[in-house]
Amino acid sequence: MSLFNASFTTIILRFYLLMAVVIISVLSGNILLSIFALPIFLTALLGPSFRKRKIDKKQIDTASSFTPALS
Repeated sequence: MSLFNASFTTIILRFYLLMAVVIISVLSGNILLSIFALPIFLTALLGPSFRKRKIDKKQIDTASSFTPALS
């Protein structure tokens, strides 16, 4: 998981989910259900991406073959 890597579409969908949870909890009269809005809000705000990052093999090869120049 890495923060601030979610796409804009994912963040917008999380805010829609947040609004749905709050509206349903208020309209149903079950205010305690709105506690579930906090983690949704935090994931929308911080934008964590739960997908595994793809590591390019070229980047690994060039980083490992790098030798600093001594002067």
